[in-house]
Amino acid sequence: MNISKTIYSSRNTEYDVVCVPDVVFAHRETGDLTLQLVVPVDPGILPPMDYYDPITPRMEQWAAQGAMPLHMPAPEDVKFPLIVGCPGSGWAGADGHQYMARLVTLARHGFAAAAISYRGTYRDNVVFPAAVQDLREAVRFLRANAPVYRIDPDRVGFLGDSSGGNTAAVAALAGSGVLGFPEVSFDIGAYPEVSSDVKAVCLVYAPVDLPNILEDRIRERKLLRPGEESGLPFECMEIWQERYREDPERYLAAASPIRYLDGAERVPPFLFVQGDEDQIIPMAQGLRFCDRVIERGGRAEFVKIAGGLHGPGVWSGEMLTTVAQFFRTYL
Repeated sequence: MNISKTIYSSRNTEYDVVCVPDVVFAHRETGDLTLQLVVPVDPGILPPMDYYDPITPRMEQWAAQGAMPLHMPAPEDVKFPLIVGCPGSGWAGADGHQYMARLVTLARHGFAAAAISYRGTYRDNVVFPAAVQDLREAVRFLRANAPVYRIDPDRVGFLGDSSGGNTAAVAALAGSGVLGFPEVSFDIGAYPEVSSDVKAVCLVYAPVDLPNILEDRIRERKLLRPGEESGLPFECMEIWQERYREDPERYLAAASPIRYLDGAERVPPFLFVQGDEDQIIPMAQGLRFCDRVIERGGRAEFVKIAGGLHGPGVWSGEMLTTVAQFFRTYL
């Protein structure tokens, strides 16, 4: 029989957290790139208590008896697994601030949680693979500075939604060269000696098989996006601007995570989350991708959000708890 559902083990620890805002991780001609970082609080940063607290002594007593308190500062010697978020933007360029609430939730579960800004087509007049280059450099930066932020450099994962999920999947699976464009590298910038590999990836309503996305859209009766009556997906323009017209199949394949699976040196575990009423991305995209991951000997799980759209209705507390449990299991 098939396994119908995975339920991850739970822990009841919830940490206090602190935000480290606007950390510059890369320099580009278009301007510095920053990330937002939320980490469990170091006990030394906690404000002193100058009022009577009847709860903490009881919690300490329970902890001494073997129970784990629900809220606790991070132990001084602990290094936390890192989740690096890549927000969706339609490849137009994103800002890590839009992930802040999600970062706080994940950090409370015991992760160092970051979200990056990255370059985009119309904001910065750059094309693929700019966002992948930026995401990979962010990972190298955080690994190189892991002691500063109490990060465990051996436990790093990606979280990305929509185009950010596409970017995260390519960054996780690809080697150094772009498929079909061997002269273009995914790795630029600082810390070239540091690895950008990750151990687990969560994709949320991400387009992952671009050459087939328009066919999937039609089959699932999604509304066609602007210009798709011509027979090419709207994503062509979002990713490549006008240059895709030279060879649409080649350009779309280069930005399709599913095309990097066969050549990947290692396939990390994937969690794919999508609403069944997503008006933009067909569910066939994620289901096909998960099947291919499993065919490659990897692990993949598809979680459907009943009634979820492309964004609204997906990012619930239960969904984020599932994401945290996934990363806790595989990081």
